[in-house]
Amino acid sequence: MKRVMSLIVVMVAILFSQPAFAQMGFQVSEPVLTKVSEVQQQGVVGVAAVGFKVIPLQAFTVPAGQLGPQAWWALDEEHWFRALFTVYGTGTFYTRVKVTDVKTGQFIRFPKTGPYNVSDGEYEIHSVLSVSGSPVNLPRQFILTYEFKVGTAWKAVSTKILLR
Repeated sequence: MKRVMSLIVVMVAILFSQPAFAQMGFQVSEPVLTKVSEVQQQGVVGVAAVGFKVIPLQAFTVPAGQLGPQAWWALDEEHWFRALFTVYGTGTFYTRVKVTDVKTGQFIRFPKTGPYNVSDGEYEIHSVLSVSGSPVNLPRQFILTYEFKVGTAWKAVSTKILLR
Protein backbone atom coordinates (compact mmCIF):
# COMPACT_ATOMS: atom_id res chain seq x y z
CA MET A 1 0.00 0.00 0.00
CA LYS A 2 2.87 2.33 0.82
CA ARG A 3 4.38 1.77 -2.63
CA VAL A 4 1.07 2.47 -4.34
CA MET A 5 0.66 5.75 -2.44
CA SER A 6 4.23 6.77 -3.30
CA LEU A 7 3.60 5.99 -6.95
CA ILE A 8 0.40 8.07 -6.94
CA VAL A 9 2.17 11.04 -5.33
CA VAL A 10 4.99 10.89 -7.88
CA MET A 11 2.57 10.63 -10.81
CA VAL A 12 0.52 13.60 -9.57
CA ALA A 13 3.68 15.65 -9.09
CA ILE A 14 4.80 14.87 -12.64
CA LEU A 15 1.39 15.56 -14.18
CA PHE A 16 0.83 18.88 -12.45
CA SER A 17 4.35 20.27 -12.38
CA GLN A 18 5.25 22.82 -15.04
CA PRO A 19 8.69 21.95 -16.42
CA ALA A 20 10.88 24.88 -17.45
CA PHE A 21 10.97 23.52 -21.02
CA ALA A 22 7.22 24.07 -21.36
CA GLN A 23 7.57 27.67 -20.16
CA MET A 24 10.01 28.55 -22.91
CA GLY A 25 9.15 29.66 -26.41
CA PHE A 26 11.14 28.66 -29.47
CA GLN A 27 10.79 30.55 -32.73
CA VAL A 28 12.27 29.29 -35.99
CA SER A 29 12.22 30.98 -39.39
CA GLU A 30 11.74 29.44 -42.82
CA PRO A 31 15.01 27.69 -43.81
CA VAL A 32 17.31 29.14 -46.46
CA LEU A 33 19.13 26.66 -48.72
CA THR A 34 22.50 27.60 -50.24
CA LYS A 35 24.74 25.54 -52.54
CA VAL A 36 28.29 25.78 -51.20
CA SER A 37 30.23 23.87 -53.89
CA GLU A 38 30.17 21.04 -56.35
CA VAL A 39 30.61 17.60 -54.85
CA GLN A 40 33.93 15.87 -55.36
CA GLN A 41 33.33 12.46 -56.91
CA GLN A 42 36.75 11.05 -55.94
CA GLY A 43 36.53 8.18 -53.48
CA VAL A 44 32.75 7.96 -53.71
CA VAL A 45 32.46 4.73 -55.63
CA GLY A 46 28.97 3.33 -55.92
CA VAL A 47 27.07 6.27 -54.38
CA ALA A 48 25.86 7.50 -57.78
CA ALA A 49 24.56 4.02 -58.56
CA VAL A 50 22.42 4.06 -55.40
CA GLY A 51 20.45 7.09 -56.60
CA PHE A 52 19.56 10.23 -54.72
CA LYS A 53 21.22 10.53 -51.31
CA VAL A 54 21.45 13.30 -48.67
CA ILE A 55 24.29 12.89 -46.17
CA PRO A 56 24.18 15.27 -43.14
CA LEU A 57 27.68 16.39 -42.12
CA GLN A 58 27.64 19.00 -39.34
CA ALA A 59 25.30 21.29 -37.39
CA PHE A 60 26.27 24.43 -35.48
CA THR A 61 24.89 27.76 -34.31
CA VAL A 62 26.18 31.27 -34.90
CA PRO A 63 24.88 34.35 -33.06
CA ALA A 64 23.28 36.77 -35.54
CA GLY A 65 25.82 39.38 -36.57
CA GLN A 66 28.86 37.30 -35.51
CA LEU A 67 31.16 35.00 -37.44
CA GLY A 68 32.13 31.96 -35.39
CA PRO A 69 30.11 29.07 -33.97
CA GLN A 70 28.97 29.40 -30.37
CA ALA A 71 27.37 26.86 -28.02
CA TRP A 72 26.25 29.41 -25.37
CA TRP A 73 22.98 31.21 -26.00
CA ALA A 74 21.28 34.07 -24.19
CA LEU A 75 17.50 34.33 -24.11
CA ASP A 76 15.80 36.55 -26.70
CA GLU A 77 18.87 36.67 -28.98
CA GLU A 78 18.65 35.47 -32.56
CA HIS A 79 21.02 32.73 -33.73
CA TRP A 80 21.50 31.07 -37.09
CA PHE A 81 21.12 27.33 -36.81
CA ARG A 82 23.09 25.86 -39.70
CA ALA A 83 23.52 22.38 -41.11
CA LEU A 84 26.01 21.30 -43.75
CA PHE A 85 25.23 18.31 -45.94
CA THR A 86 26.24 16.62 -49.17
CA VAL A 87 23.88 15.55 -51.95
CA TYR A 88 24.61 12.77 -54.41
CA GLY A 89 22.30 12.46 -57.40
CA THR A 90 19.27 14.59 -58.18
CA GLY A 91 16.01 14.63 -56.25
CA THR A 92 13.90 16.28 -53.59
CA PHE A 93 14.01 16.28 -49.80
CA TYR A 94 12.16 17.82 -46.86
CA THR A 95 13.63 19.23 -43.67
CA ARG A 96 12.52 20.17 -40.17
CA VAL A 97 14.04 21.46 -36.95
CA LYS A 98 13.76 19.62 -33.63
CA VAL A 99 14.61 21.05 -30.18
CA THR A 100 15.19 18.51 -27.37
CA ASP A 101 15.62 19.19 -23.65
CA VAL A 102 18.60 17.06 -22.59
CA LYS A 103 17.43 16.77 -18.97
CA THR A 104 13.83 15.65 -19.53
CA GLY A 105 13.90 14.27 -23.07
CA GLN A 106 10.95 16.47 -24.06
CA PHE A 107 11.13 17.81 -27.59
CA ILE A 108 9.47 20.22 -29.96
CA ARG A 109 9.40 19.45 -33.67
CA PHE A 110 8.66 22.27 -36.04
CA PRO A 111 6.66 21.53 -39.22
CA LYS A 112 8.57 20.12 -42.15
CA THR A 113 9.48 22.45 -45.00
CA GLY A 114 10.14 21.72 -48.64
CA PRO A 115 10.31 20.04 -51.01
CA TYR A 116 13.77 21.25 -51.99
CA ASN A 117 14.95 20.21 -55.47
CA VAL A 118 18.72 19.68 -55.52
CA SER A 119 21.46 17.95 -57.47
CA ASP A 120 25.04 16.88 -56.74
CA GLY A 121 26.83 19.27 -54.42
CA GLU A 122 27.61 20.44 -50.94
CA TYR A 123 24.89 22.54 -49.31
CA GLU A 124 24.15 24.61 -46.24
CA ILE A 125 20.69 25.16 -44.82
CA HIS A 126 19.99 27.63 -42.05
CA SER A 127 17.14 29.05 -40.01
CA VAL A 128 17.00 31.95 -37.61
CA LEU A 129 16.20 30.53 -34.17
CA SER A 130 15.55 32.25 -30.86
CA VAL A 131 14.48 31.20 -27.37
CA SER A 132 12.34 33.30 -25.07
CA GLY A 133 10.86 32.77 -21.63
CA SER A 134 11.90 32.66 -18.03
CA PRO A 135 13.23 29.20 -17.16
CA VAL A 136 13.98 28.47 -13.53
CA ASN A 137 17.14 26.38 -13.83
CA LEU A 138 19.76 28.03 -16.00
CA PRO A 139 21.93 27.07 -17.76
CA ARG A 140 19.79 24.46 -19.49
CA GLN A 141 21.10 22.15 -22.19
CA PHE A 142 19.30 21.64 -25.47
CA ILE A 143 20.00 19.63 -28.56
CA LEU A 144 19.13 21.33 -31.83
CA THR A 145 18.61 18.92 -34.72
CA TYR A 146 18.16 19.39 -38.44
CA GLU A 147 16.29 16.39 -39.85
CA PHE A 148 16.30 15.54 -43.57
CA LYS A 149 13.64 13.35 -45.21
CA VAL A 150 14.39 11.53 -48.47
CA GLY A 151 11.56 9.21 -49.46
CA THR A 152 10.31 7.81 -46.15
CA ALA A 153 13.61 7.85 -44.24
CA TRP A 154 14.72 10.66 -41.91
CA LYS A 155 18.41 11.41 -41.29
CA ALA A 156 19.60 13.96 -38.76
CA VAL A 157 22.53 16.06 -37.62
CA SER A 158 22.58 17.92 -34.29
CA THR A 159 24.47 20.18 -31.92
CA LYS A 160 24.18 20.89 -28.20
CA ILE A 161 23.64 24.38 -26.78
CA LEU A 162 23.54 25.83 -23.27
CA LEU A 163 21.30 28.72 -22.23
CA ARG A 164 22.86 31.19 -19.84
